[in-house]
Amino acid sequence: MASVAPPEPSYRPHLPVHVITDGVLSDAQLESVIYAGEAHAGFLAGAWTVDDTFDVVTAARDDAKNTVRFRRGWFLGDGTGAGKGRQVAGILLDNWMKGRRRAVWISKSDKLIEDAQRDWSALGIERLLVTPLARFRQGTPIRLAEGILFTTYATLRTDERGEKLSRVHQIVEWLGSDFDGVIIFDESHAMQNAVGAKSDRGDQAASQQGRAGLRLQHALPNARVVYVSATGATTVHNLAYAQRLGLWGGDDFPFAVLPIGVMVFPGTGIQANLADKAKKLGIPVWKFGDEPATKAAGGA
Repeated sequence: MASVAPPEPSYRPHLPVHVITDGVLSDAQLESVIYAGEAHAGFLAGAWTVDDTFDVVTAARDDAKNTVRFRRGWFLGDGTGAGKGRQVAGILLDNWMKGRRRAVWISKSDKLIEDAQRDWSALGIERLLVTPLARFRQGTPIRLAEGILFTTYATLRTDERGEKLSRVHQIVEWLGSDFDGVIIFDESHAMQNAVGAKSDRGDQAASQQGRAGLRLQHALPNARVVYVSATGATTVHNLAYAQRLGLWGGDDFPFAVLPIGVMVFPGTGIQANLADKAKKLGIPVWKFGDEPATKAAGGA
């Protein structure tokens, strides 16, 4: 992949001068801010309707009433040590400087708020602007004029209790349905199995965390979504939570037609999974280094 040049971006971020001159963000980290902004400038193809539960999304005609378009998201998949927290803070600050002063940062543990506040304040901004959702009881309004609301997937999946709204609805009411700021899904692999699965052992129900993450994305179609994970998924199926990448169906599906063949290089388990699926579809699969290639394709 390193031999393939990325597309040339046209997005220009807005950041304080000292962030550049003092090297607060490295060139590689600045690149993440630029590519996130480039992705967020566009929308996925198609028009959609979303029901009141935020669970059901249905394709609709472009001229139909009460339809929405989903803003394109971006996936930050850098490995350990790249400084993903600082990259996330840079994306948030870019939007903050452009007037989008409400955001949501979701992670696996409430203890990680200290890391989030550290990375945010490292850019020269008040650390306490990163505020825990736990400060606001379920069912009560979030009284925060501006700031970054930090919460966990375990909290996000909390359903309504009597007259108390679910945590997803509580956040949506604070942000507003036309919200166009940033939602960070840190450690986004925590939302894997968002749509359930079928296997030889029977049906597997969708995870509560995955469903909650999808509901938030469905409820706020104009939001600027960023997925963050060094281990985004072990199988393609577990990327179902990444709805804003445009991987699943429609004009944004990466393959308009089935490929005539697939070449697999030694590497991660996800490549082996892709190879297995390709074989089941009758697509020839060549494993790099096999001789002759026709033998590797024999299982197709």
